[in-house]
Amino acid sequence: MKKPDRRPPPCRSQYTHLVTIAEWLRENRCPGRNGIAEKLEISTRTVSRIMDTLRDRMGAPVAYDRVKDRYYLTESSWFLPQVALTEGDLFALLIARQSVAQYRGTPVEKTLERIFDKIAGDLKDHISIHNDYTNRGILSFAPSPVLPVRPEIWNVLLNAARKQQTVQIAYHSLRSSKTDKRLVDPHHILNMQGDWYLFARDHRHNGIRQFQLHRIRAARPRNQYFEPDPGFDPEKIIQSSFGSFADCADLVTLRLHIRPPISDLLADRTFHPQQTVQKRKTGFEISFPVSAAGDKPFFHVLQWILSMGRHVTVLEPEALIQIHARELQAAASQLPPAEK
Repeated sequence: MKKPDRRPPPCRSQYTHLVTIAEWLRENRCPGRNGIAEKLEISTRTVSRIMDTLRDRMGAPVAYDRVKDRYYLTESSWFLPQVALTEGDLFALLIARQSVAQYRGTPVEKTLERIFDKIAGDLKDHISIHNDYTNRGILSFAPSPVLPVRPEIWNVLLNAARKQQTVQIAYHSLRSSKTDKRLVDPHHILNMQGDWYLFARDHRHNGIRQFQLHRIRAARPRNQYFEPDPGFDPEKIIQSSFGSFADCADLVTLRLHIRPPISDLLADRTFHPQQTVQKRKTGFEISFPVSAAGDKPFFHVLQWILSMGRHVTVLEPEALIQIHARELQAAASQLPPAEK
């Protein structure tokens, strides 16, 4: 009868090696340093470090038998301590797992998945978690859909931003429904609400513009380099962002009066990093800075305002009050005569 293969599975990290050696010690079948190195395909120096870790940090009562050339435990009751995860630890681990989802659709997704699986694999059978969290499915995440980014475009833009190299892109504009070529200087790549955006100086407009990565059809580096815009600050972009739109140019104060029943649903929400909220007899008033730049100013915030229907009033700026009024009139004109 063929004997079962008792060789350890391929090891993926020093912790996995440590776990394997601890099992051999518990089973009283641990070879000496050279034998361990040969079985695990690691150096004898690495074996020495692992044995030092077992003794000094794990409290393993390990001794060496020179005659039989093997390591053994002087106290058979010793076992490798488990990693006990508290509720907070488990939640933090799930948050870390969720962060991987933000990179879906990018070339780094598989790398992050592999790293996380490696961590999870190393902890397998060596963590202690309350059964309620696993058996009853108390904790989970529902990640939002992510628009995919082509790997070759991601790599070109990331390298160009690092090297400060100009890139020619073919960009499909959502507003014009056309694809045209642009020369851009990539400054920063930012994830907002799950999707990826490039912030780059557009040579056509001579200013920083925001591009959706999934709308870039092609990207080719040029033999041309640039000095970063000294006024560009990613933190300021994040602080001025509304939803997936961020622009620090021509900032004005948006002020809205939101009334019931919509106000009851939105009272505890954060829509902007710099928002201020004041309660009113009916609903609340909210204000925060928005950009009035571009050929279609207030485009993104207008869609949000329109979604609240008759339960919102734009108090300022004046330009947005007029744009909002025109949109409401245009919407009303589309109704059948009986409903107007």
